[in-house]
Amino acid sequence: MGLSKKRDRMDLIADILCSCKSPQTKTYVRRQTGIPYAVLQSCIMQLLLRQWLESVEEDCGITKLETTQKGLIFLKKYFEIQHVMGAKSKQNPLCML
Repeated sequence: MGLSKKRDRMDLIADILCSCKSPQTKTYVRRQTGIPYAVLQSCIMQLLLRQWLESVEEDCGITKLETTQKGLIFLKKYFEIQHVMGAKSKQNPLCML
């Protein structure tokens, strides 16, 4: 496991929102973020309630998750705070704003 820092809830939320900038399945998000399934489910429910994520049904009937404008605003502020705090850039390459 190494010396990696344990992610807090805000980090998990940012990782999920970054992964969902374009519509993605829960399985894809789980693999991209490495978040345990039960924790991922809990975070997704919170993000849907806050309207930071939305559920989108594709033509083929597959339901995917996509970050909303509110979610993008959160991400922008999250990375601004990370920058001000001098934290090493944890910005995921998939999450370019």
